[in-house]
Amino acid sequence: MNPPLNDAPLSRAGVWRGIRTSVPLGVASWIVGLGFGVAAQSTLPLWAALFMSGSVFAGAAQFAALQMWSAPLPFLPIWLSTFAVNARFSLLSASLAPWLARYRGWRPWVALAILAEGQWAVTTEAHGRGDRDLGVLVGASVVVWAAWMTGTAMGFLASPLLGDPRRFGLDLVLVLFFAATLTSSWRGPRDLVPWTAAALATWGATFVVGPEWQVIVAALVGATVGAWRDA
Repeated sequence: MNPPLNDAPLSRAGVWRGIRTSVPLGVASWIVGLGFGVAAQSTLPLWAALFMSGSVFAGAAQFAALQMWSAPLPFLPIWLSTFAVNARFSLLSASLAPWLARYRGWRPWVALAILAEGQWAVTTEAHGRGDRDLGVLVGASVVVWAAWMTGTAMGFLASPLLGDPRRFGLDLVLVLFFAATLTSSWRGPRDLVPWTAAALATWGATFVVGPEWQVIVAALVGATVGAWRDA
């Protein structure tokens, strides 16, 4: 039976819970945004870098697009690469579908427009604790978006001073955050089954497809094995 519409809240209190919970995620996003701002400085004007960060709002896809940015723009390769990198969001949104189906109108679409892995992890963890307020997702997304935009601007302007951000280890920040998120969601040895499957799929995909597609291959394999395990 379909769930009744609007039987779950979107409250100011929920937004504040999402904001407070996502402060560490915001710091990580700001640091990676610095890296993107530095990388974009030699390719784009400031307004274009900010427009890309604000509208695309997908770090990995933006870095992939920058690597191919040239005149004339190779639109098809850029589109295919960003599609491959961002295809993982279809799995994240699908996992939230039973919950978001309780809302009508613009609310679920706005929440999905600013969805990314970090706020998805924060929200699903809150959902597991019984918190059904959509404000948690909105608050977390606002923190990450604002931090990403601020980091982009500051990295762009400070690029002459920062140089290559990789020498500070900035490219590892989000990796470490997601590793911490993964371990915090540990439910027992049974979780090793989909985690191991996803890891092996990532390794195996390196021999078959490009790096843009490895994420979606690993996500599909991990999600399939996880669904089989739960069933």
